[in-house]
Amino acid sequence: MSAFTLVVRDEAQEEIEAIADWYDAQRPGLGQRFSDELENALKQLRTNPHHQVRKGVYRYGYITGFPHYRIVYTVDGETITVYQVRHTSRRPHLKYGP
Repeated sequence: MSAFTLVVRDEAQEEIEAIADWYDAQRPGLGQRFSDELENALKQLRTNPHHQVRKGVYRYGYITGFPHYRIVYTVDGETITVYQVRHTSRRPHLKYGP
């Protein structure tokens, strides 16, 4: 099985950078650990993206070591589009679900 193409929307990339910066401010190096674990989660999604659909067409993936973060994405053909990476305590977006 070939890997899916991954597209990370600009808004999601900005969220990812803000999360990594916040973690680095808490403890140097922790932001890099978050980024590494996110990269691992995205690699897994590229090979097996068919997790449970949670809201409409949106699916959720999770980040090992950072269980309170969720990757919100869709699968369209051979393309995975990441719309959001967010902490689960954050107020849910009406479009993407809880």
